[in-house]
Amino acid sequence: MPGRDLNGPVTVINRFRVKGDTGKFEREFHEHSQFLRRQQGFDFLVTVRLIEQPHVYVHLGHWRSLRNFLDVVHDDTFLDRVRRLGALVETEADQAVSVGRLLHDDAAVGDADVVLTHARVRGSGAEFEHRFGALTDRWSRLAGFGGSDLLRSTLSPMTYLGLSWWRNGDACVSALHDPQAEDRLREVSEIADVTTERTVHMAYQRVIR
Repeated sequence: MPGRDLNGPVTVINRFRVKGDTGKFEREFHEHSQFLRRQQGFDFLVTVRLIEQPHVYVHLGHWRSLRNFLDVVHDDTFLDRVRRLGALVETEADQAVSVGRLLHDDAAVGDADVVLTHARVRGSGAEFEHRFGALTDRWSRLAGFGGSDLLRSTLSPMTYLGLSWWRNGDACVSALHDPQAEDRLREVSEIADVTTERTVHMAYQRVIR
């Protein structure tokens, strides 16, 4: 990855499509997550499960530096765990940096209160980020808003993932149907190919010290 700052933070995004028993996957992945939480330079993780495709999970692992992450992925224990998980899932992976984060409150675990916004920008990345910021600003004015994080891929820089959450599922549904928020989302869609996915919040965990 030429040109990357090894000392800068990075978010590793994995999308898992479970091929069999989701319960077995969740148990195996929980153990893997606890391993990650004990590693040097790990910051926090978020895991969600899609509502419309309950066998699909998205995991975001936030690291304090790319160097820390690269050190861990060469560890034999990490590789063994990844091999075990690999037998259970089909995986898509990306790495990203945060370009806009707003934190108000936590989302309730187990509730359908997290929305993923996938975007492939057709024009200016700066303009897209501005318009997504306007959408987030509108959501932040509504009851129950928890926060948002806009992540830009380092592997495909015109690709973004927005992670937005609310304190509970009812607040999430209300915000998604807010007329002004719908207008802001249409403005985002004018310059990007956008899809949204509602998800169940499975885990938010910080580093184990």
